Amino acid sequence: MRSSTVTKTPQQMSNLEICETYAFGRKSTQTRVAIASEWNRRNISHAYCNKIRNELYLTSLLKKLANTEEKPASNQVQPVQPIELR
Repeated sequence: MRSSTVTKTPQQMSNLEICETYAFGRKSTQTRVAIASEWNRRNISHAYCNKIRNELYLTSLLKKLANTEEKPASNQVQPVQPIELR
């Protein structure tokens, strides 16, 4: 679980953030009632939270094992196409 405080409103939170704050105790600037309301509106369950949380850990573990790094896009400037004037 990530340890930083969630400062978004519940409507702006991802499902993972809702799960972490409501089910797993991550800190938030929002009330538990507001987060619970969004939890119910999205029909999120504890089983769903456990599934996406395990996927998050599994994905990060596999990336570390595979030693893959996301490379940033090239900073080279793309040539501009000429404009034909009529």
